[in-house]
Amino acid sequence: MSSPDADGRGPSPPAPAAGDGTMPRLLAVEDAPPGTFGELEPTAPPLTDAQGRIRLSFSRIDTYRTCPRKFRFRYVDRLPTRPSPHLSFGTSIHGALEAFHDRKLPEPPSEEQLLGFLYDAWDTRGFEDLPREEQVAHYRHAQQVLRRYHARQRPADRTTAATEAWFEVPFAYEAVVVGSIDRVDVDADGDLHVVDYKTNRRARPRSEVASSLQLALYALACRPLFGALPRTVALDFVVPGLEVAVRLEELDLDAAREAVLAAAAAIREERFETVPNRLCDWCDHRAVCPAWEGEGDEVFGTAVVAAEQLRRRLRREVQELRELEAGIARLATERGLAP
Repeated sequence: MSSPDADGRGPSPPAPAAGDGTMPRLLAVEDAPPGTFGELEPTAPPLTDAQGRIRLSFSRIDTYRTCPRKFRFRYVDRLPTRPSPHLSFGTSIHGALEAFHDRKLPEPPSEEQLLGFLYDAWDTRGFEDLPREEQVAHYRHAQQVLRRYHARQRPADRTTAATEAWFEVPFAYEAVVVGSIDRVDVDADGDLHVVDYKTNRRARPRSEVASSLQLALYALACRPLFGALPRTVALDFVVPGLEVAVRLEELDLDAAREAVLAAAAAIREERFETVPNRLCDWCDHRAVCPAWEGEGDEVFGTAVVAAEQLRRRLRREVQELRELEAGIARLATERGLAP
């Protein structure tokens, strides 16, 4: 699954001890100037964790290598992206397969159970603007994909060791790469096998799989996670129903390390040049991109709308917090607890 984009934060302060006869410390929300809500939390430099390392993931590195300006729009300026049928389809398939392989049963779940996992995991966000019949067609297609997946047989000597295995791997003192591996299998000899699901319509050739930066990073993550590098890594193209695996020695792990450090150095130096490419037509940020100036009707429209939605939600949550704090204060007064 595409890697999460969480930002690094320092450790939280310890919670007050319960049962000591004092009222818990409340989070005070002061009256804020118009248009702001005060300093609810410290503002950290973009993409930098508490140790000063650039926090990356495969998707962040891939975006930067495709177009540094797009990287800046998405991860530094935090401009919103629109949901799409393709992304929601992939999210749904990943969720169903995670539940399928996470079941600790003597026998794998049935096809009917797998389809039930799809129902539970179905992400509607990318389909909301489509006609009803198109939404149903996407769902039926996902069912067909998973039926074919269930009919496939993986090696009998393998069991699932982990699904969505979260990792944080430091690279020198410059970067830390985070993400989650879709599935890690273990065979009868104790060797590990990494599998990442892809919902592309076509499988990639074996040479491209062997040169995958994502799989190289996942292989490196296995050592801190499981104490060993994997024997194989694979991309499972679930739509055409083909898993393409390569051996560990076919990966260039040194090149992966260099790619991480090079991206971290460029981001730290704020090198965000524009690189027009074949994906520009599908970019959520084309309207604000200098390479396509004048082609968008709404330059900041999407970002402004998203900011206003967050502002309204924050107002509601601040009000709920104040009401809850007032309720706790009343209860504390009734019980004779010190504020």
